[in-house]
Amino acid sequence: MANENKRDYYEVLGVAKTATNDEIKRAFRKLAMKYHPDRNKEPGAEQKFKEINEAYQVLTDPQKKQMYDQFGFEGLNQGAGGAGGFSGDFSDFFSAFGGNGGNVHFSFGGDGDDNPFGDIFGNIFGGGSRKAKSKSNQPNPDIEAQLTISFLESILGCSKTFDIKIKKTCKECNGTGAGDHGKDIKTCEHCHGTGYVVTQKRSFLGMVQSRSTCSHCHGTGKIIGSKCPKCNGVGYIEENEQIKIDIPAGIKNGESLVINNKANEVNGQRGNIYIIVYIEPSNVFTRSGDLLKAVVLVDPIRAICGGIIDIPTPYGIKKVSLPPNTANGDKLTISGFGIKDMKKHMFGKTTNGDIEITVKYARPNLYTQSEVELLKKLAEKGNNQVDKFIKDAQKEINK
Repeated sequence: MANENKRDYYEVLGVAKTATNDEIKRAFRKLAMKYHPDRNKEPGAEQKFKEINEAYQVLTDPQKKQMYDQFGFEGLNQGAGGAGGFSGDFSDFFSAFGGNGGNVHFSFGGDGDDNPFGDIFGNIFGGGSRKAKSKSNQPNPDIEAQLTISFLESILGCSKTFDIKIKKTCKECNGTGAGDHGKDIKTCEHCHGTGYVVTQKRSFLGMVQSRSTCSHCHGTGKIIGSKCPKCNGVGYIEENEQIKIDIPAGIKNGESLVINNKANEVNGQRGNIYIIVYIEPSNVFTRSGDLLKAVVLVDPIRAICGGIIDIPTPYGIKKVSLPPNTANGDKLTISGFGIKDMKKHMFGKTTNGDIEITVKYARPNLYTQSEVELLKKLAEKGNNQVDKFIKDAQKEINK
C-alpha cells in the first residue's frame, strides 16, 4: 500500500493521538472481530483487517509509534524494521480459523514477540493478563475453537461434548524444558540473559536503534544444556481431556462462549477456551434478528375457505387457524413458538418470541370431474383484481 493511499493509523483504529496503550488495544480487538474474514464476507473486509493490524503493530510499539508521531510514514520507511513495508500475509492465520471439515476446530495462540497475533488473537475475547510472555517456555494458556451446531440446536439450546489436547506444565522440569530436574540451564551468551538483542541502523535521521528477540534463546535469556527426558525439552506435556459445554437457547451465528480454566496450564493456572459458534442453515426456518421465519405450503382451496392448518415450529408441528381469503404470500405472526427471549431467560423467565409464517400456495390437488365442474362455476363469477389488471393492460396496449 503506497504511503499516499494510506490512512492515518489513529484514524484507522478510531482513537485519539493521546490514546493509551490499553485504549488502542481495546479499539483493535473490537475492529478485528468485526472485520475478521471468517466472520465478515463482505468485499474489502480482509484488506480492512490487514490495515487495522498494521496500525496496531505500529501504535503499540513505542519506538515505531515515536517515529510515526514525529515523521509520519516516511519515518517508518526509513527507520528500524519499517512498518511501511508491512506485507500482511495472513494465509496461515486465516487457515487456522477456516474450519477443517469437523464440527470443532482448535487454534492455539502463538508465543513470543515475533508473532503479531500472539498478544491479540491468543486473547482476543478477553484481557491479556494471563498470556504467556516471550520469556517463557510455556504455551499460550488460552485456546480458540470453532463449534458448528444445527439451526434447531441454536434455537432450543443443547449440550456438546468434545475431546481436546491440553498442554500442562511438565512436573519433571517445572516447565523449563531442561534436564537434571530443570537445573541444566545456562545464561544465553548472545543476549546476556536479557532475551533480546539491540542493533543499530543508519538512516537519514541518523543512527536508529532497534530491539529484537534473541534468535539463540528465543527470548528466554536462557540456554538449555540437556533436554528434560519427560517433555523432550518443550516444558509441557499433552493430555487428552473431555470438555462439555452448554449452548444457550437463542444463540446467534458467530457468537462466542467461554469455558473458564479448562485450557492450557501456565504457571499453575489454566487458561480459557473461547468457542465461536457457527450455525448450519435450516431447510425450513430462517432467522432475522430475534424473529423466526418459515414458509408454509397451503392448499389454495384451504387458503380461500380458511380453516385449521399445520405449521412447523422448533417445538413440533402446531395447528393454527387460517383466516378466509388468505392470499399467496400473506404473512401470519404466531406468538410463543419463536426464539427464546435471552434477556428474560437470564432472569428465570422462559418467554418464547414470535414466528412469522409466509403462506405459499401449493400445487392444487387432482380433482374429480364433478369437483372441477363446481370450481368452473365459481370461476365464472370472475375476479375484480383480474378484471382490473386486464383493463389497465388494454389501455397501455392501445396507446
